[in-house]
Amino acid sequence: MTQESDGWPYVHNVGEVIVSKGSTLGVRAIDDYELVYFPEGTGSVYEIGGAPHRLDSPCFVFTRPQESHRYVFDVERNTRHLFVHFDYEPFRRRDERFAALLQQNFHLLPARHGSLVAGIMQQIIVVAGYQSPHWKRRLSALVAAALEELAAYAGNTPEFASESYPVQISRGIAYIEEHVTEPITIEQVARHAGWSHEHFTRVFVAAVGVSPKRLLLERRLRHAEELMLHGNLSVKQVAYRSGFGDEHHFSKIYKRIRGITATEYMDRCKETIFSHAAIEVDPGRSFVNRHILVNAAHADIK
Repeated sequence: MTQESDGWPYVHNVGEVIVSKGSTLGVRAIDDYELVYFPEGTGSVYEIGGAPHRLDSPCFVFTRPQESHRYVFDVERNTRHLFVHFDYEPFRRRDERFAALLQQNFHLLPARHGSLVAGIMQQIIVVAGYQSPHWKRRLSALVAAALEELAAYAGNTPEFASESYPVQISRGIAYIEEHVTEPITIEQVARHAGWSHEHFTRVFVAAVGVSPKRLLLERRLRHAEELMLHGNLSVKQVAYRSGFGDEHHFSKIYKRIRGITATEYMDRCKETIFSHAAIEVDPGRSFVNRHILVNAAHADIK
């Protein structure tokens, strides 16, 4: 298997090493890409381009080919780390979906407790250790998944950006949540946040990854789906109670965004799996009780 034949990362080697205190690795420049996971914060330092980066909290370190760097490990305690060396054609051609990960000044990402990528890195070591059937392909798939998630994290996509919203953005989102069924405008949201419409929108897009208008629309669609799940309202009633005010506009938007009609969604909610579904207010689990269309050609696959 090669990366050219099927598009997967081509893994060169992986490992988990506990480095003796006071050790140094480098200066060196590697020919491939390296992703290193430090599960614990230590006094170790990663130096690249003349800049030291302290590894004093759990983190991922990403190094590209021919980047001169070195590790100066903690002098008081041993340092555990997991690593994978690989090559990946989309990286070589600088695929836009990895743009954030391939920025010249990008090297470190914090590793949140229990994060998916941390778990993937540990599973990579397990798979390589047992070498069950098709283990090399599994390694490539795991590395690909880790890179996609890290690129999304580095790119500040909506599912990750919420950790560091400016106060004004958080205030605006809260206002949208509180008034989602009302005919509010983004100008009103911006005023409530304390910024001008233009400045609020610009910072909102940078922080959240979508425009405030798109977020308001998504919140209204979500509220509509909560109503449709109960199955006792018409599409017109759902539209009005979700802040759309116009049945035709709601139906058109729902079809465009969700890929199915509102009526089709209501029919799917009659399936046995949803017969006892309950609506609970939980922003952290906003996709519960949702049909999410991935590929239209396979929409009927359960």
